[in-house]
Amino acid sequence: MLTRHHVLLGLLCCFIPGSAIAEFDPFLAVLVSTGCGIGLILPDIHMKRPKKNPLLTVAWGIVQAGKWICLPVMCRLYRRLLRTTCEPNDKRLTHSVLGIFLYFSILSGITYILVFSLGNYIPVSLATAFLRGLLMGMLLHLAEDLCTRKGITPVYPLNNTKIAGSIRPCDVLDNRILRYHIYHGTILFFFLVFLYAMHWSVYEMIAGGVLGVGACVGSMVFLSKVSIERAGTDRSGNPDAITV
Repeated sequence: MLTRHHVLLGLLCCFIPGSAIAEFDPFLAVLVSTGCGIGLILPDIHMKRPKKNPLLTVAWGIVQAGKWICLPVMCRLYRRLLRTTCEPNDKRLTHSVLGIFLYFSILSGITYILVFSLGNYIPVSLATAFLRGLLMGMLLHLAEDLCTRKGITPVYPLNNTKIAGSIRPCDVLDNRILRYHIYHGTILFFFLVFLYAMHWSVYEMIAGGVLGVGACVGSMVFLSKVSIERAGTDRSGNPDAITV
């Protein structure tokens, strides 16, 4: 998806549990939402530098920082542990479940090293809240991209099996992305209504937030006609895709 779609759809999802967190700690909710916003753009390591838009330039800079710090480490670990070769510019590295958790683990390690090196200036709980938002944003990025024709490779580099939908983000005649925005906004609206109209316990708010995010992601997957394309080879030995 386009960057603006990733950010807006992802933040609408994030604001569902974020609004519940804001009930007892608004600053914590801001940290989670900030982490989520950054996580939503980090996987797009193939992003080109924009020429005019300053906000996209900032997003590009964040992506490049993550790319140059973490991707070489990821490739080295894959070569050592999995005996497989990969290139730091291959976007499949950050569009897989394994890649996202490895990417997140490296970023978490760097964050906690900085926190502990600064002593008591940054509480560990605040760093943890930010990182939870970061992971949520990165996972939402995968969920959004699996709805597109390009899809994601969930277990790369173990194999090239792909999960993809039927969305073309640049197709102006396809209004499904607009419908995603409407569905996400509607779910957020009703969650806020129930949140402020009823006295929920912390556990009920968390459960409601998880269900709300699940409904958002589920609606995207349902409308996108997502299918699995298992990597295989044809009779001549050339790579082929087998749709499941």
